Amino acid sequence: MAKWEIKSADENKQVDSQVMDNIGLHLVGLTFPENDYELTQFEEQTRVKITTAIRAYSYYQATVVLNNFNKKSFDNDGVQILLTLGPKLIVNEVVLEYDRSAAQQAHFPSELKDIMKSLEAFEGKPLEQSKYDGLKTKIQSFALIFGYFDFVLDKSEVQVSLAENQASIYWKFNFGSRYRFGNLEYIGENRGMELVEAVKPFLSNDYFDQQKVSEFTQLIRQTSYYDNVIVRANVNAMSSEQRVGKIVPIEVLLTAKPKDTYQFGIGASTDSGPRVTVNWKRPWVNLRGHSLSSELYISGPKKNVALGYTVPMANPLNDFFKVQMGYQEVNEEQRNSQTYTLAAQRQLGAKNKNDWDKIVFLRYEYENFIQGIDEEQSTQLLLPGFTFNRVRKDGELFVNWGDRQQLTVEAASDSVISDLNILRVTARTKWIRSFGKHRYIMRGDAGAIVTNDFEQVPSSLRFFVGGDQSVRGFGLNKVSEERIDNRTGLDELLGAQFLVVASVEYAYQVSNDWRLAVFVDAGSANNEIGKSPIYGTGLGVHWLSPIGTIRLYFARGFSDKENTKRLHFSIGPGI
Repeated sequence: MAKWEIKSADENKQVDSQVMDNIGLHLVGLTFPENDYELTQFEEQTRVKITTAIRAYSYYQATVVLNNFNKKSFDNDGVQILLTLGPKLIVNEVVLEYDRSAAQQAHFPSELKDIMKSLEAFEGKPLEQSKYDGLKTKIQSFALIFGYFDFVLDKSEVQVSLAENQASIYWKFNFGSRYRFGNLEYIGENRGMELVEAVKPFLSNDYFDQQKVSEFTQLIRQTSYYDNVIVRANVNAMSSEQRVGKIVPIEVLLTAKPKDTYQFGIGASTDSGPRVTVNWKRPWVNLRGHSLSSELYISGPKKNVALGYTVPMANPLNDFFKVQMGYQEVNEEQRNSQTYTLAAQRQLGAKNKNDWDKIVFLRYEYENFIQGIDEEQSTQLLLPGFTFNRVRKDGELFVNWGDRQQLTVEAASDSVISDLNILRVTARTKWIRSFGKHRYIMRGDAGAIVTNDFEQVPSSLRFFVGGDQSVRGFGLNKVSEERIDNRTGLDELLGAQFLVVASVEYAYQVSNDWRLAVFVDAGSANNEIGKSPIYGTGLGVHWLSPIGTIRLYFARGFSDKENTKRLHFSIGPGI
């Protein structure tokens, strides 16, 4: 195996470690010649590679001495490379010759301005070849990204004076005019053109931006109407009229989803145990994008089936009308219920990432339930209400920055179909922030029920605490308002009118795939706000697996009644 020994010619000095690594990379794969007549040519080749590696770090005055330059040394002890790097090459002048009027336009991208500033910043500093080459590639790429399709880099020179150990950078380039978005041109499939137009993040005649084209592609995919989506600016397809007007056509190639699509999923957590989901969707009930869908969810404590019909409105992603019917069965601690629902909702979606989704709904609900150790009851409710919801995050599978807020208000009156008067308000928030290897998660839940007959309030609407997403250290929904049953003397879990939960978690990333966490949770579900709080604290580990973040926590729970220990396990992005 080839051996090279890289050392400083001056024993009192160390060679720049980056230079040594770069020389090693440049010499990888060199094979020492078997014949002596090839030795001179091989030595020259070796010197060129070493010099190139050194100059990448601005050392243009370096001297290289090769000792023991023979095949025996190469195969055994190694060829010795003695370096004297000398001073770094300094850039004394940067000259940029370009159409400055283009850069003064209000629409001129800041990214291109930053590239030119980075070039000018070389003046008076060592020439970093890799950074210089990177800027050369960047300016050509970014010009295309932002629609400067006539961009020409006429000249890019670095003039080096070895005698003065100085360099001059000279660039001459022309941006030309920035092109604008043209109309969409559908290639092949044109089903649902109105749906595609509705999610378009730009207008015709806006200045071109490839990032908007990429965003448009993703938004079309998210509508769930198409299997394959390609959106591209076809510069070569411009007509002479479009080229004169600086308009680039946007081609859209679509492949519609099949008549029926199916999704199957499995998961697990300590709250639900193993769980299975099956989803069916018919995305094209008609050409207007009406869709039909159903969902089946099965776990130990909960079973749910739902069927929905969706009508897209202004934006099929978040602006729609939906009718849904469903059945849910719950078997938890002293809680058994069967709920039948029929609901209509109108979602008015957010127009940008910082806006709120607004949902107005009307839900009819009939529930048979046994709460605590009481006899079976049934309640019907007609619940109009609204939800404000906002989710912001920096990813889907792994979230390092994000937050969620949700407020829901719903009410019923015994004068309109319902068996009781009720007003129910719930609010939730969760925040994830990361700073380097440090990650902070904060969440809070609050809820209140105002009613004339709490005994009639269905189990599904009452408040409980405990579980993976509540107060860890306790089982799912196992803590709430209680009373002692006079007949049996046993504690009876009733559910509560008020809910308060708060949690703080800190995680430290110990490697690329692992985090260690510590947390504190607190919560109360009672008929008096904040009465008899419970606490959970413990340690956790996060594995950033190929299928998402897997979390395992060991938690201790503390309450007036008992102290508990519990493992909690969950999979998902956590927002």
